[in-house]
Amino acid sequence: MRLRFTSLTVVALFVATISAAQVPVAFVGVVDESGYGGAVFKSQVAESLLSALKTVRVFNVRDVREKFPLPADYQTIAEFASELKLPAALQAVVKQVTVKKPKRDPQVTVALEATLIPTKMPQLVFKAFAVGKGNNPAEGRAVSEAIAAAAFEVAKQLGIITSLRGQVLLPPAYAILPATHYKDRDRLYDRTVRISLDMTSGLKVGSEVAILKRGELVAKGQVVEVDIGSSLVALTDVKPGTQIRTGDEVVVTFMPQFPAKLPLPLQKEREYKRVEHDFAWALAIAGAAIGLVAE
Repeated sequence: MRLRFTSLTVVALFVATISAAQVPVAFVGVVDESGYGGAVFKSQVAESLLSALKTVRVFNVRDVREKFPLPADYQTIAEFASELKLPAALQAVVKQVTVKKPKRDPQVTVALEATLIPTKMPQLVFKAFAVGKGNNPAEGRAVSEAIAAAAFEVAKQLGIITSLRGQVLLPPAYAILPATHYKDRDRLYDRTVRISLDMTSGLKVGSEVAILKRGELVAKGQVVEVDIGSSLVALTDVKPGTQIRTGDEVVVTFMPQFPAKLPLPLQKEREYKRVEHDFAWALAIAGAAIGLVAE
């Protein structure tokens, strides 16, 4: 009982400090999986991300790159941050760098991922992923533009997702979502929960959430429908023996840079308008054909 209470207290304090935009975070550095550059490139990415995090004013970042060797797993990173008596750690990974040179004018895209790891709950990981673009006659400047754009988007996303908190409105049940396109089939989800976060909260289809019960991580899921007043989450992982109930806490752990598709009502509205537009043109063409035959 005492262990559960401690876990709940830790999560509550972590959420409260994030909400107050004062949570201290240990920045452990950048891992480059792209193979594009070396130490200078990683330093450039790190400095851009630190600058972006400072701009969005959500985290109080402590740069500890020189004290921690990367790569490392989440548990090791969390233990290091704990030794520094900090509630969370942050690392960045350059996933890909693409350089195209149409007409010798470099166009650069940088895919950047950042991971925020709570010290006391390293299994509850918050992630942000973004692709930044740069276009400049000088490749170095194009790379810098792409890094800056990706870093700012990642910092903004982390600030948003760590501030979004909701609760389960309806316990698990199956759900059928009508197709958003007339060529698609209806989609059946065998385990879904409806949550209080919605489109007015900034939630997007494709976002990932975690469900906490008394401060303990018990389930994960992906947002498949976003509406006004609530959203639908398809559960992807549930701890055996767990019963998810109304009122359980919901946290957002990932939000895509762009939604997988428009929220269901808006998508259907756009599709209906397209069908009406095509039908109107069909009537016009048919009318013109009839007129030609009559003549």
